Amino acid sequence: MSDESTDSAAASDRKPGRSPRLPTSPQTKKREPERGSPDTLGSFLRRIFLDPVFLALVLATIPLSVWGVMRTAADPNDTGALTAFLLTGTAVLPTAWSILCPLWKEDAKVAIMVSLVRTIVVPIVVCWPPAVTVLITVSQADVMQQIVETRRPDGWRYFFGGEDGGVVQQAIVLGGLAGMIFAMLTALALSVFVVLPVLAWFKPLGAAESNMMVTATKEDQAAAKSGIRMLSVILMMTFAVPALIIFGKNNASARSWYEAFATAPRFFAEPEYFYGDVMWVVGILAIPVGILLIVWLRRVQRPDLRKRAEWGVNSWEDRRRWKRLRGREALESGASSEPREAATGAVEGAATESEAE
Repeated sequence: MSDESTDSAAASDRKPGRSPRLPTSPQTKKREPERGSPDTLGSFLRRIFLDPVFLALVLATIPLSVWGVMRTAADPNDTGALTAFLLTGTAVLPTAWSILCPLWKEDAKVAIMVSLVRTIVVPIVVCWPPAVTVLITVSQADVMQQIVETRRPDGWRYFFGGEDGGVVQQAIVLGGLAGMIFAMLTALALSVFVVLPVLAWFKPLGAAESNMMVTATKEDQAAAKSGIRMLSVILMMTFAVPALIIFGKNNASARSWYEAFATAPRFFAEPEYFYGDVMWVVGILAIPVGILLIVWLRRVQRPDLRKRAEWGVNSWEDRRRWKRLRGREALESGASSEPREAATGAVEGAATESEAE
């Protein structure tokens, strides 16, 4: 009786047209995205372009570009690295910050991928504020007059020469396209020589999982750590070895690579003349070392074949091993099902005989 009266009182207290509020189950709560997981394109872009330090560095490119124009307008023979950087390389500053941020802002499983994506996205955007600044500054009457007056009779000038095209064209090329290329190269160098090695040596398991390696057991984890660290070394050598060979050959006193082996020891007596020979020799000697490291890496690493196959990023070797693994699993499942089928058949046969009796 008391229960019925309580229920009726509760029903009378409810407002008409409203259903009672049900308790929220844990399953209905909104799932919070993991740190470093870009669940939407908008959130990914906001983390890049709304970072306070990033925005401050983008704004810093504006006065730096103005300074570069003033320097080259005052001195037509100013070919220094500082002026060249102020006119073409200021976009490197916000780009470098954006590439390094994932080291402490993103999870190790996605940090290197975030940096590589930013290598393309960020320079395309940040190269235009300094380019527009250069264009506006050069277009000022007093600055343009100073540039025109300091040109040679034939129109030559190191920056903003008369034979190099109009001011708009040169501003777009210097501050825009050249700045974007320098920023992309810097971003790629930081990703390969800083971000990946730091992750591989200080957060190896997360970096190994980003490369889809198996980390289930302690043996798998040890192999994953060795593999991701060796992979970072191989990737650095991929860029360093060609640079050593090309730069060394162009600055060597030797005419051939085998002659460079004979002249390289003279570096210790005259380093200013034979540094190119040493770089050439080091680049050549690094080639067989890199090949041995690749062979060793293929023997040590344990890729997650199933995951790589699901994402479609498996190599030819991964596909071959995945096919063998699936065939082995099919054989094992077939062999395990035979005793079960035999037992089932025996039970059904016994039941049939008992029914016949």
